[in-house]
Amino acid sequence: MNRTTVVLPDNLKAQAMKTAQAKGISFGELVREALEKLLATSGDDATQRSRRQAIAAMLQFAETAPAGPADLSERLDDYLYSKPSKKSPA
Repeated sequence: MNRTTVVLPDNLKAQAMKTAQAKGISFGELVREALEKLLATSGDDATQRSRRQAIAAMLQFAETAPAGPADLSERLDDYLYSKPSKKSPA
């Protein structure tokens, strides 16, 4: 562990000391817990933001992608497992 000096406003330190005392832990432990929680959730926020961006990109693609064959739902197996024909069905 490393010792670190942090400058805090008096009211913030007083609140933190009171909270630590109420929890029965040291001021340092309170700061470590708070930092761990902050850093863990900021990673989650980044992950959620990435997922939202990916979903938005997929939706945008779906809106602008060309339409598939009109009979896709009826002939799905043919399209998936048959060799592609030189002429696409109407």
